[in-house]
Amino acid sequence: MQRPIEQKHHPKRRPAARRDPRVKILGFNPRQWPFIFVLLGNWLFAGLFFGIVKLFWHWTPDAWSVGDRIALVIKDAVFAILPAVLAICIVAAQRLDPSMFVGRTPKPNSAVDINNRFILNTVEQFILYFIGNAGLGMGRVLFWVGYHYNPYVRAFGFGITFYPTVAVYLWLILYVVFGIHVDL
Repeated sequence: MQRPIEQKHHPKRRPAARRDPRVKILGFNPRQWPFIFVLLGNWLFAGLFFGIVKLFWHWTPDAWSVGDRIALVIKDAVFAILPAVLAICIVAAQRLDPSMFVGRTPKPNSAVDINNRFILNTVEQFILYFIGNAGLGMGRVLFWVGYHYNPYVRAFGFGITFYPTVAVYLWLILYVVFGIHVDL
């Protein structure tokens, strides 16, 4: 004879596994979390301060001079380097944990070691980004000036900006579509 639905056996829920207090969450132990919260509070304050200032003071130049353009490039570059700055803050907090080090050297493949490699790679990519932007800007200026004065200068400026873009797209197509990896 079957039981009614109300009387069916329900399996007991297993209790959640207990966590060791030394267990690290996101690479941080419980003693480091207050520092992380202060760090996040500092970033939130800085972001809110910047946002409030932008509400009351919006700067736009009357005429875009070369200095204004360079300032805009640097302003945009700040956002490109932001992941490295955040990672530096995280590594600063992780350096408080002596168990991640052998002497002064981070343990291989520890959170500090991985984050240090991430910072190094991000800075390398930022330098390439910044140089690429400078080359692109120079090429676009030559292209613009060439429109007014000389078609050969215009063609050179166009080539500086167009052909690297085509090369990058071809490289991406080879890698993404065909799986061919070409080391540059």
